[in-house]
Amino acid sequence: MKILLYTDIAIRPDQLFWHRDLGLLTKAFRDLGHNAYLVVHLATEPRHTPDSFSHSEIRNSKSPKLPVLWVSQQDVRNPLWWKDRHPDLVILGLWTRPKYDSIRRAALSATPRVIERADSDGMRTASCGLLTYAKRRFDYFRDCTYPWPSLLSIPASIFYSFASIIASPWIETRLARTLKLLPALTVETPHATALWKSLATRLGADPEKIHCVPHPIQTDIFKFDPAIPNKNQIISVGRWESYQKNLPLLLKTLRTFLDENPTWTSLVIGSGLPAISLDPRITVLPPISPHDLARHMQESKIFLSSSRYESFGLAAAEAVACGCLVQEASLNLNLASITSILPNTSMPSPVHVAKMILSTLSSKI
Repeated sequence: MKILLYTDIAIRPDQLFWHRDLGLLTKAFRDLGHNAYLVVHLATEPRHTPDSFSHSEIRNSKSPKLPVLWVSQQDVRNPLWWKDRHPDLVILGLWTRPKYDSIRRAALSATPRVIERADSDGMRTASCGLLTYAKRRFDYFRDCTYPWPSLLSIPASIFYSFASIIASPWIETRLARTLKLLPALTVETPHATALWKSLATRLGADPEKIHCVPHPIQTDIFKFDPAIPNKNQIISVGRWESYQKNLPLLLKTLRTFLDENPTWTSLVIGSGLPAISLDPRITVLPPISPHDLARHMQESKIFLSSSRYESFGLAAAEAVACGCLVQEASLNLNLASITSILPNTSMPSPVHVAKMILSTLSSKI
């Protein structure tokens, strides 16, 4: 089966993301014997701040050539481009945004088997929950405007949140067209899936076309290893320049915990961190390879998350696979909650997730 996996991201060849999202699924489908290709746009300008480690594990596969198709914006909106590739299945990572409907129609002209992966917590309109939706819209715009001065960013985010609520009927009208256009939609968590099904029903779309398929975990790397001893260490991972990840709350929680538990230390990994930690008990590292990250997680006892919200929580899931207990910084962090460190063998491997996606193909598609 020929499978094309497309997302509207412009990257350089050295930034190809085989460790997550559609890149990881491309590898999984190829491991299953399918002719899978990642379809992305070639970046014309270098990124100023990398937010993840760039990988080339797939270069070691049997294929002498990277399974990537570099396309233009005009290509993916042209039905002839899709027809010329003769795909049996197209998987889209377009965040269910209606502005991409022209791409969806172009892909559907080549095959009726089109599935969209929704990186979403399910809060798409105000009818999904007014207060939560208002907060999500505020957080989203605050994240977009985080480099702005607070006196400008906060009022602008409040206005954006209010405007999003007012615009919900218009948003739902456009989203209804997108949901009716898509043959199938996969969502990463049961809670978000329930919200999407409820929304689809209200908008007159078929809720049965919505399936819960989690984000894959590199279970060959992120796994419990009883031979690695645990340290009294808390680990956190994220893009800390993002408002969503809430670095101030993380550091406040860590300092309080470490004051009360002097035998513990903390390791914070990711982009947007100062070059040197301001606290000797907190070690900071830039983005590192999955193998190194897994080793640090296997040595740790707690994974601390300070995110305001997550659609899936990939880093937390990887930490659980390594045997960490996951705690939210918004809750009370105390040692009494730690009973034992046990392996979790139910994490979704890439191949398992690829099979789940294939299982959504039915006579309706």
